[in-house]
Amino acid sequence: MKPLSSSLMLALAAGVFAASMVAFVVLRPLLPVDETRYLSVAWDMWQGSSMIVPRLNGELYSHKPPLLFWLMNLVWAGAGLGEIGPRLVAPSFGVLSVILTGLLARRLWPEAPERAGLAALIVATSFVFMLFGSTTMFDTMLTAATLAAMLALAAMRKSPGIVPLLGLGAALAFGVFAKGPVILVHVLPVALLMPVWADRQTRPDLVGWYRDIAVAVVVALVLVGVWLGPALVFGGEQYRTDVLWRQSAGRMVDSFAHDRPFWFFVAMLPVFAWPWGWSRSALAALAPRRLVGDEATRFVLVWAIGALVAFSLISGKQVHYLLPEMPAMALVLSGMIVGGLSIWRRGILLIPALLVAALAVAVFAGTVEPAKVNGATFTVVNLALVLAVVAALIALVMARLPAIWAIAGAAPLTLLALHLTLYPMLWAGYDPTPIAAVLAQNQDKGVATVDTGYAGQFTFEGRLKKPLPVLTTPEALTEWMTAHPGGTLLSRDYQMTEPGLTLVLARSFHGKDYRIYKVDGPVP
Repeated sequence: MKPLSSSLMLALAAGVFAASMVAFVVLRPLLPVDETRYLSVAWDMWQGSSMIVPRLNGELYSHKPPLLFWLMNLVWAGAGLGEIGPRLVAPSFGVLSVILTGLLARRLWPEAPERAGLAALIVATSFVFMLFGSTTMFDTMLTAATLAAMLALAAMRKSPGIVPLLGLGAALAFGVFAKGPVILVHVLPVALLMPVWADRQTRPDLVGWYRDIAVAVVVALVLVGVWLGPALVFGGEQYRTDVLWRQSAGRMVDSFAHDRPFWFFVAMLPVFAWPWGWSRSALAALAPRRLVGDEATRFVLVWAIGALVAFSLISGKQVHYLLPEMPAMALVLSGMIVGGLSIWRRGILLIPALLVAALAVAVFAGTVEPAKVNGATFTVVNLALVLAVVAALIALVMARLPAIWAIAGAAPLTLLALHLTLYPMLWAGYDPTPIAAVLAQNQDKGVATVDTGYAGQFTFEGRLKKPLPVLTTPEALTEWMTAHPGGTLLSRDYQMTEPGLTLVLARSFHGKDYRIYKVDGPVP
């Protein structure tokens, strides 16, 4: 088979990733608590709350910057108030990241244009990048911002000037708008450690280089200040405290969530590397003499290792925090020669998919809990679809095709099989629609909740027009019931016995028991 040109492979990589993202989004409901929360924050904006200071259920939401919520509102303005459109915003930045990875490879290795297409294909068909790239989160936007910053740094290295300097400032600002100052953790190691990766003979003047980096940071601060200044004023003291300390430096010094040991990311490296890093040719590309042999590879290594070390030292850790370093891995591995694969090495690519197939059989047989959620179960049709996808992957991997296509198909088809396996349980146990629909039907008479941990799980799906009052005391509950005859109350893991309430719906959602009650009339 004639090899594809680099440009065609780059386009194919972006297309495969985009098609996979659409399929995964369609196959999954809006998942709690993150996806439901983020769409609810955007929905609060759409309902008329501040576009400057995000809110969740009427309360200030300082956990994330507003870019994702702005873009969701833009989608609604242009395409109507559907769910799929805003859920594709974050994956769209994943597609952009695939393209930017190829462009960065071209800039770093202009003498090896084939690396651009391979780097794009590697990141587009890596298990971790595909899994988290399909979610409504902030990390694909942060990945695109990091890649834009790397392109600007590479341009500053080759041809210093005002354009790449401004580009770096804009990329840093983009990253702050996407997920906050964490963009600096991904970019500054490369910017500050230029003497480590640059060839000694042609190394830029240190004073000039660091001056330009400082100017770029100032540019970023000015751009971010256009939003952050008004936000700090209108958000009030609590918002200022949260944004300037708790959600930035506070997370790094003493995380209040996702606290894991320092070796967590090192232990996860094999997962990040699957499937492309699980081959002899990939190991050869990681040989020390090849890694330090040229400036471009050192540039990428400082990027990857700098972020790995920094996030290992930070107490809060989640797998997706290193999503912006997946392109770095792809860029390093793009130097490998994807040769032939022996039968047993091809078989390694099938292990995750075979495990998914075994899981599907176990669920169908009822030996894996929960085999049945809210009355839904795993049918023979679901099992047949999973086994058909796994069979297609086996045929692709074992066919007499170039190894590159066997490796490229491993993660997309494995993830498709996984989504088909989980499909019935996800829609039965994690879809907010049934509960949200009941809340929406009676919202004109008032809707409230006694769930003190309510995080907007049903706000967007029910298109609720007002925040849900959270009733935290018996007195507040009685007062609300008296003022809202015919109103609706939501509880979680709590069976209400107060007089004047009729149970309307009891349903498991996200592993919790939710109940909806109707207020029969004024409380005597």
